[in-house]
Amino acid sequence: MISGLNDIIDTFDTFILDQWGVLHNGGKAFPEAIEALNFLKENNKKVVILSNSGKTGSFSYGRLADSGISRDLYLDVLTSGDHMRHNFETGQFKSLGSKALHFTWDNDQSVLDDCGLTEAKVDDATLVLCCGVDRGSVDAYMDDLAIAYQNKLELVVSNPDLVAMTPEGNLKTCPGSIAMAYQKMGGKVHWHGKPQLELYKMCKTLVGGWDKAIAVGDSLEHDIAGANTAGISSLFITSGIHAKAISDQNSIEKLSQDYEVKADFSVDWFKK
Repeated sequence: MISGLNDIIDTFDTFILDQWGVLHNGGKAFPEAIEALNFLKENNKKVVILSNSGKTGSFSYGRLADSGISRDLYLDVLTSGDHMRHNFETGQFKSLGSKALHFTWDNDQSVLDDCGLTEAKVDDATLVLCCGVDRGSVDAYMDDLAIAYQNKLELVVSNPDLVAMTPEGNLKTCPGSIAMAYQKMGGKVHWHGKPQLELYKMCKTLVGGWDKAIAVGDSLEHDIAGANTAGISSLFITSGIHAKAISDQNSIEKLSQDYEVKADFSVDWFKK
């Protein structure tokens, strides 16, 4: 357990930051996070935001600005949505066809154009594209998933997170929960974002390489597992999605064992 970035600032040249739960929860940025970002800038550290978001990194610029985080405080943003779009663009999913049963947020259809797909009903679809949970719960998707499984459709998910924090401090269901339900049915799922190793390779290229990097995040299943997979250090933020299960160092160690991961450091908030 450390008191803040000041304890480890001289050890790392690159800081790979999660967005939700570290910098903000969908609303205004945490004041401590803005102070921490300025501290990293003052110490000439590379800062990249690696987010499990179905949106593009360029879309995140606006969200971060709206939260109070200025563009000069980080090098760039790379998302699980960028990872997915990259795989469509490079032809990885060509064999799946182009007619997608599309699960989305706020009826946003832009990702279909980005990936060269058209929307289809479940009986006509050649794949499932899972980018949101407009219907509110996984149960609301089970009928469609059952037909998709019967038709042997493969599911591509843009955001592997199961849940995310809201500005009010509650947890909301994320696309990864739908994908996990489909996988448990026996359906084939193509995962993107953290903890997939390919995303960390893309990240390293994006920032021009690093000597010693550390990933900062509040999800043991995604942020810390991803860091472990990529062979880099990690800083676990205990005030995020696992907060209710954490009371002391022993609880952190037990939770880490449950997820079969190990964080090098932990801290209550992302702070200087």
